[in-house]
Amino acid sequence: MGVILMKVITLLTKEGKARYMLLDHNNEPVQPVLHYLKFKDNSGASRNTLRSFSYHLKLFFEFLEQINKDYRDIGIDEMADFIRWLQNPHQDVKVSPIFPKQPIRKAKTVNIIINTVLGFYDYLMRHEDYSIQLTERLKKQVPGSRKGFKSFLHHINKNKSFTSHILKLKVPKQQPKTLSKDQIALIMNACVNMRDLFLIQLLWESSMRIGEALTLWLEDFEVDARKIHIRDRGELSNLAEIKTVCSPRSIDVSEDLINMYFDYIAQFHTDEVDTNHVFIKLTGENKGQPLEYTDVVALVQRLRKKTGIYFTPHMLRHTSLTELRKAGWRDEHLMNRAGHAHIQTTMQMYIHPSDEDIRKDWENAQDRMKINKENKENNE
Repeated sequence: MGVILMKVITLLTKEGKARYMLLDHNNEPVQPVLHYLKFKDNSGASRNTLRSFSYHLKLFFEFLEQINKDYRDIGIDEMADFIRWLQNPHQDVKVSPIFPKQPIRKAKTVNIIINTVLGFYDYLMRHEDYSIQLTERLKKQVPGSRKGFKSFLHHINKNKSFTSHILKLKVPKQQPKTLSKDQIALIMNACVNMRDLFLIQLLWESSMRIGEALTLWLEDFEVDARKIHIRDRGELSNLAEIKTVCSPRSIDVSEDLINMYFDYIAQFHTDEVDTNHVFIKLTGENKGQPLEYTDVVALVQRLRKKTGIYFTPHMLRHTSLTELRKAGWRDEHLMNRAGHAHIQTTMQMYIHPSDEDIRKDWENAQDRMKINKENKENNE
């Protein structure tokens, strides 16, 4: 039996918004997934979330085809097999690697896919068939708090418990990947026009996400106050949108960045441009139209090839927030600039001193650690 592939197709709503549908190998919609995605869409899930859910469930239903199981007949053992299948380089239940190989998906990715599938089954239980109790069978009660820190009321809640899923891979802790200032300078020097240079400088200085940069309109720049306002306008014509309900915020920027903004607008936002999106395409048949994610991907690939530096737009954000943390920014200010919903997210991601930082602090503190001990030889 060969690997049976399904496919995800993109549909456009009457409002011109992109939505997704999972088709089986007969090009028929997978109805339970169709209903679930519609539910998530009506619940306010973002386009990127819907797209991710579609591809995660595509993997799951391909797995079900291979083991010849109906989605209503899945238990704990099959879910454990699915985890192993997700890590199998061959993506086939009948083929296993002869020699040990690295899993094709990281533990974090596998956990995200499993959570999507469990969310799907939770929907089925609540909305279609209450006899489908898969998510309930995969839960366990864990004493303590699901948070990785002791809260202010820990002494009150310490005897309580929380619900956790038993199917969860351990994820090694990793620090966000960052760039050096010299590397960022090389990337900027490799830009061939003011738009690209302005975009890289904006991502580095403002700490914003690339999706947020692509949603910016001209009126979002308050030049006198040297502020940029990130606003929630939903899904825009270039398919850009902000990430979360906490993303709308105002960001202080430098006078240099505002001057770059003026230079870029004067050069490229001519009378022929019929959009108030800040970032636009500079060439081709769609010249003057809003810049899209695919355009940014192409730009990053060109800059990688030119500089030999591997980077992503999100690495510029991580680097920016890490540098602000090193500069002494308070946690709550860093959280606001990042657009995080919880301060713990900010602390876990950006409070990670380097070996150099630890060494420097030790050198500054070691004199305070000295103890004046009596010299036994002199006392004898």
